Amino acid sequence: MRPLVLWLAVFALAGRVTAIDFAGLESIGAVTTVTRTERGVTLACADGAAVEITVLAPDLVRVRTLFAGQPAQPDHSWAIARTDWSVVPWQLDESPDAVTLTTAELEIVVRRSPLLVEFRDATTHRVISADQRPVGRDPKTGRIGAAKKLGFDEHFYGLGEKAARLDRRRGEFVMWNSDTPKYGEGTDPLYQSIPFYVGIDAGAGSAAYGIFYDNSYRSAFDFGRWTQEFAGYAAESGVLDYYFFHGPSLKKILSRYTELTGRMPLPPRWALGHHQSRYSYYPDTMVEQVARTYRAHDLPLDVIHLDIDYMDEYRVFTWHPTRFPNPAALTAQLARDGVRVVTIVDPGVKYQPAEDPQTSGGYSVFDEGLKHDYFLRQADGSLYIGNVWPGKSVFVDYTRDDARRWWGDSHRTLLDAGVSGIWTDMNEPADFSDGSGERQKNIVFDDLGARTPYAKNRNVFALNMARATYEGLQRLQPNRRPFVITRAAYAGIQRYSTMWLGDSRATFDALALSIPMMASLGLSGETFVGADLPGFIGRGDGELLARSYQVGAFMPLCRNHGVNSDYDHEPWRYGAPYEDIVRKYLKLRYRLLPFLYTTLEEAHRTGVPLFRPLLLNFQDDPTALHIDDEFMVGDALLAAPIVQAGERGREVYLPPGLWYDFWTGKPVRSGAFFRVDAPLDHLPLYVRGGSIVPSTEPMNHVDEKPWNPLRFDVYPDAAGGASGSLYEDDGLTPAYRTGAFRRTAVDCARTPDGGTQLTIAAPAGTHQPGARNFEFIVHGLGPLNTVVLDRQRLGSTSAESTSAGWWSDNSGALHVRVADDSLPHRLHFR
Repeated sequence: MRPLVLWLAVFALAGRVTAIDFAGLESIGAVTTVTRTERGVTLACADGAAVEITVLAPDLVRVRTLFAGQPAQPDHSWAIARTDWSVVPWQLDESPDAVTLTTAELEIVVRRSPLLVEFRDATTHRVISADQRPVGRDPKTGRIGAAKKLGFDEHFYGLGEKAARLDRRRGEFVMWNSDTPKYGEGTDPLYQSIPFYVGIDAGAGSAAYGIFYDNSYRSAFDFGRWTQEFAGYAAESGVLDYYFFHGPSLKKILSRYTELTGRMPLPPRWALGHHQSRYSYYPDTMVEQVARTYRAHDLPLDVIHLDIDYMDEYRVFTWHPTRFPNPAALTAQLARDGVRVVTIVDPGVKYQPAEDPQTSGGYSVFDEGLKHDYFLRQADGSLYIGNVWPGKSVFVDYTRDDARRWWGDSHRTLLDAGVSGIWTDMNEPADFSDGSGERQKNIVFDDLGARTPYAKNRNVFALNMARATYEGLQRLQPNRRPFVITRAAYAGIQRYSTMWLGDSRATFDALALSIPMMASLGLSGETFVGADLPGFIGRGDGELLARSYQVGAFMPLCRNHGVNSDYDHEPWRYGAPYEDIVRKYLKLRYRLLPFLYTTLEEAHRTGVPLFRPLLLNFQDDPTALHIDDEFMVGDALLAAPIVQAGERGREVYLPPGLWYDFWTGKPVRSGAFFRVDAPLDHLPLYVRGGSIVPSTEPMNHVDEKPWNPLRFDVYPDAAGGASGSLYEDDGLTPAYRTGAFRRTAVDCARTPDGGTQLTIAAPAGTHQPGARNFEFIVHGLGPLNTVVLDRQRLGSTSAESTSAGWWSDNSGALHVRVADDSLPHRLHFR
């Protein structure tokens, strides 16, 4: 073994030291023997280390290293959802210098001495990613590290929630869940730790790969910040265990990554509605007044969130006796007006032993948790007592199956009162006595009987709390889809929870930062995300509120929120001009619910997010790799919001291809930057040619009325083609998992006679919506002579009529109305 001299050892530059310190790491020894297994190989090394290379799929390989002298480590991860991979064909070749495993997509070449792992494309033999030097470990401290060669034009994306630009190249980032209110660009670490990234080599056709380092200890990444030679990874302890994903498509990588770590279950449809929150609304009469004001102002609303002041002395699973004397009556009244309630639940349980004369008597949650030993203890056996909102507090060991079940079942008191969802907060876990984790370092977690330290479990604390909450809601209400929100997270969180960007500032800088942050979460498997509108901390103003909703209207989670010490953030607080703009974009969101819900179901099914950076849809466009002040919604919509105060226009980039202005339906230029005007009420919004976007009438809440009529806006590409679909189900139960859904495909194509044909396929699935009309609007057509429906000529009608027929509007778009009663249909027009 030899020390990894200058392995980022201490890169001092202008008095600064990198977060990654590899001084003292010793390189792994050379390969001495190779043992073939059913799925791969085990490499024994001269120093006693062992490397396991496992082929899970043709495009997915796991590399797990146990260093010499490292204690045996259980092969278990809280992040991994799938372990039952089928055996796939692969070949093994050995030479004096190397060991090569080959799948249908990958070549994994292992140099024997020094031990270096290289991934190549199996078809082109192009090197995708390669070790720059051997992996290593410090035998004194247990620190581990790896380094991959840094490509000259290589770009990096992902790592979950980071307050940074979209492209991580030349950045360094730490994985250590931390309570970081008022964060700004460059603040690190934040609330979440997702040690998964994708690399794109712009010099090799923008081919992509992904790496997931599954290690929950504090770790760090350096993507060429302090060296020109490699992208480095280091962790304070644990196993060097990573998964390599072959693309070259980003969408393919995301699909495989979320197959490994789990995909988002479909949330209830009302979760796509508008949420209103504040720290805090109380008493119950104020909550009712907020809901009434929304309805009186014709502002859509589906959910009100109750922050910590609904509790009795901040004790979880309680209600304040005077502020909320009858919570069931409150939720029932709100439900009659189409408003649901989500309550916050923090992990800190008030320390309140019945025999303590300084407390006010017993507290059943504490008593029961203590009785069954569900709370975290330190190495000496003493109860760990921290300090959060209730004062002295204890915390549940969510790595225990019985403790998770108890915690989940404890939500019954909230559900019985009519609560519809749970907002888990403060789960980094925050502790007012010490936010760094130093005071908690002696805590020991059960960890499936392994009894592991706090350092290993801090980053997965929120993941396991969310799991306990989600599974509890499933048990308590098996015929309802759980809705859980979390602030902190680790890889795999999407299986259990929605997430938001934490305690951001109400500033334009924070609004601008929210776009790459949410896009990065999407590139990290987290598909249902949002940010507080117009920001949690700070007064903000009407302009910021208006511009925030132009972004928020397209966030999966659209929630207005604010801190109690700052000015109110409800849409009417800043005056009519700004309220009108908020109303415009909320009504647009509700109009687009069929499109948003269809795209969200795609995210559930594939792992590809709703809120996307341009590069996810235009990976081959070099310019798109750098755009992070625009975003896309699914494949169809591109938004270029204003994120600077006082601006009334901006430069917009549209990737090559045919695009349409969403507001006018007219074609616009693409493939270059161009200047557009954007007065305060205007969001530059475009539709990609080839898209079909379903929509309906706006409404006050998602269940106010059926989607009738259902409108399909067809935007043909340059060849006259377009495709899209509509997904529907009951929006509330898990019946969609067993086929109770309806998916209707719509396609548009030119015909040999110079006309255009629109095909509406017979729907898949068993869900049966009520009777309604379909309306098709085909943009970009010239003058028409005839419209034929299923070989019968269709007569003209007017927009005001409800009967079947067709008409043209002032933009020249064709409108066709038909009944949704006897699909499939074929519409031909010329």
